[in-house]
Amino acid sequence: MLKRLLKFLLFLLTIAMIIAGFLAYGMFVSVERVNLNYQSAASSKIPKSLNNVQIAFISDIDYNAYMDKTRLSKMMKRLNDAHPDVIIFGGDLFYAPEKQMPDETKQQEVTEILKKLDAPLGKFAVLGEQDLMNADIKNMVSSILYNSDFEMITNQLVRIRKGANASISLIGLDSMIGGQPDISKAFQNVNANEFNMVFTHCPDLIAQLPTNNINVMVAGHSHGGQIALPLLGPLHKMSGAEAYNKGTYKVQQTTLSVSNGLGTRDTDVRLFAPPEIIIYRLAAAK
Repeated sequence: MLKRLLKFLLFLLTIAMIIAGFLAYGMFVSVERVNLNYQSAASSKIPKSLNNVQIAFISDIDYNAYMDKTRLSKMMKRLNDAHPDVIIFGGDLFYAPEKQMPDETKQQEVTEILKKLDAPLGKFAVLGEQDLMNADIKNMVSSILYNSDFEMITNQLVRIRKGANASISLIGLDSMIGGQPDISKAFQNVNANEFNMVFTHCPDLIAQLPTNNINVMVAGHSHGGQIALPLLGPLHKMSGAEAYNKGTYKVQQTTLSVSNGLGTRDTDVRLFAPPEIIIYRLAAAK
């Protein structure tokens, strides 16, 4: 009887140590390590001049919480070392700025870090719901992005070229939460014969989009749940990312990639949902 009790207690102790180990990893290791998630987009619509071009997507920096200058600098250095041609920011620069407006020091820190990002074919941005809490916050975030050499593409289409007239289209849409996505305006100059990529904050907006004209869509917002268990998936799903909250999906003719983002909210922990930068490599298929 005593041996059985000891074995049972040893089993419980082992389980407790495993759980403690996972929690320690999620709190002290995973939150610092950014994962470069490489995706490939192959299409005959991609011109040869843009073959192997890399488009990087970053989102949910949440600088006002646990993200600080040291952590963000390391993550952005990792991005620069990947040598992307285009960088897209997908929204939520600061965490809860309506409760604690970032002071000038924090604003300057973020500006200096983002300005160092190098993307020869352009740096573009759309906003998230935390960037749109009020006019002052929107103006502050827009100013930081402008001073960091990002071009806002809210409800706009821009064409990317590289040494030739042939192009692909990047379509930016405002956040479905807190924003005013104008789909008609954003898609008014879409060419169905071009390769079209959509960037927005909330992935569930895809249900309102003409997916027959979208090859790839990339969004953030969900944080991947921050804690996602095998088989069960994210423990927490946010409005705007309930149907699509983590990973890559095929929605009719569109490939949808949902980033885990970079920062954390509420608690500084990530488990099976590491900080993530999605990098799409274009492949001109014959």
